[in-house]
Amino acid sequence: MTTPLTTAELVGQSMMLRFEGPVFTDEAKAAFRKIRPCGVIFFADNITSREQLHALTGELQDEALTLGLPSLLIAADQEAGIVSRLPADMVTPPGAMALTARGHRSDTEEAARITGVQLRECGINVAFAPVVDVNNNPANPVIRTRSFGDTVEKVVEGSLATIRGLTNTRVVSCVKHFPGHGDTSVDSHLGLPVIDHPLERLREIELAPFGAAIEVGVPAVMTTHIVFPVLDEHPATLSRAILTGLLREELGFKGVIFTDSLSMDAIDTRYGLEDTAVRCKAAGVDVLESNESLDKQLVRFRALVAAVDDGSLSLDLFTATVGRLESLRAAYGLAELTPPLPPADPTLRAEAERIAAGTIAVVGGPFVPIGADEPALIVDFQRLRSSEAEDPFNRGGIIREEAALQLPGTRVATLSHEPGEEEAASAVDAAPLARTIVIMTRDATDFPYQVEISRRVIDAAGPDARIVHVALRGAYDSGILGPVGDTILTFGDPAVTLKMLVGVLSGQFEPTARVPVSLPLR
Repeated sequence: MTTPLTTAELVGQSMMLRFEGPVFTDEAKAAFRKIRPCGVIFFADNITSREQLHALTGELQDEALTLGLPSLLIAADQEAGIVSRLPADMVTPPGAMALTARGHRSDTEEAARITGVQLRECGINVAFAPVVDVNNNPANPVIRTRSFGDTVEKVVEGSLATIRGLTNTRVVSCVKHFPGHGDTSVDSHLGLPVIDHPLERLREIELAPFGAAIEVGVPAVMTTHIVFPVLDEHPATLSRAILTGLLREELGFKGVIFTDSLSMDAIDTRYGLEDTAVRCKAAGVDVLESNESLDKQLVRFRALVAAVDDGSLSLDLFTATVGRLESLRAAYGLAELTPPLPPADPTLRAEAERIAAGTIAVVGGPFVPIGADEPALIVDFQRLRSSEAEDPFNRGGIIREEAALQLPGTRVATLSHEPGEEEAASAVDAAPLARTIVIMTRDATDFPYQVEISRRVIDAAGPDARIVHVALRGAYDSGILGPVGDTILTFGDPAVTLKMLVGVLSGQFEPTARVPVSLPLR
């Protein structure tokens, strides 16, 4: 493989390609050959199974080799918890806040190892994780349980353990979202957030976890599309003051800077495709990535080539990126061929379940399990993905299957996202017959219909019925249903956590986690 020399080849190494679907189509190959990118980013639609993933990454690396490109960085937003790209035959461990709730640093590192082993053996060598944002705003609609907590100390401890776990499996970790996405009430996938704190406060809270990660040698940082007025009028992704002045010069970061997806609303609707691309490189970004059509990615590529040709951008910016990528590939052995796919290791799932069993918390007194044959009702609210940060999974099916095994006397009413009256009525009509009613919400703070239907179910319950509220995602749902008998928090809903949750309800496991954030007073 040769080092890129032409302007177009240098520019291509500053881009990460995104194509839709599990097949490397002729259209995707044509864009790949035109851009000649440094890597590829996967979303859930690219991955259907462990075997398919291994074959696809191998095909991509073969294509790069044929074109004389360096080995590809193949990345995914594999944070664990609610943000996972892995299919059902792979294991997604509990997420960041759940691991803080468990309270064992070694298990946080082990969860990252479980993720890293699976990624690397299937050919993914970059995990856009961990999230090091301090979630100190309960109204934050996008970070929440993706963060290790609401204090710098919790976030630093969890993120450093995660970096160690990924590094030990030779997976590149990438901390995000610089310089901080924790204290905002706007989702940058859907709007442009502004964090208007003085610089002293940013250094004390938002920047502290990034500084700690840089001190231990984290190899990559992802930017955020948030405006910090004290630093710049433009979002951080487009700000030279933030990426070069603050991140490179003040914090001393020498690794690779990735953008968050440039298709997010905070950037996409405010800056054109071409202008965004040029501003990114001028600000100090190494690699641009986006979840958008191949045609739009080609527009960005051509804009960067044109900016070099007309002198708007120095070729030195692209040469520096190539040097950083070469160092990254060497440090993590990315030039090595992906070996044949080994048999799946069953101990990984067993370990993830062991960890998950300790991530479930009860607010208040001890929890009295539901009897196996006790007439009970589970009302399980589903939630569709609201942004590209999340991916759908058959979570309702997992609850039904586990309840059938462990709680045969329990009926499960699975309510779809924004259910119609017939669905809602099915849950309400079942309430009078249940001795215990378990209501499972998913970010009900964002979806008032969950609260409205839940209260109808509670009103229909018998006078002696016990009400159990399970907040499956944001802990900030706590108290939103009014007085209930028990409140259980899971801090996320990956399959391993849902399985262990039913184990808690049935008495197979005792909920031992501690709530790692301040809960709202209602």
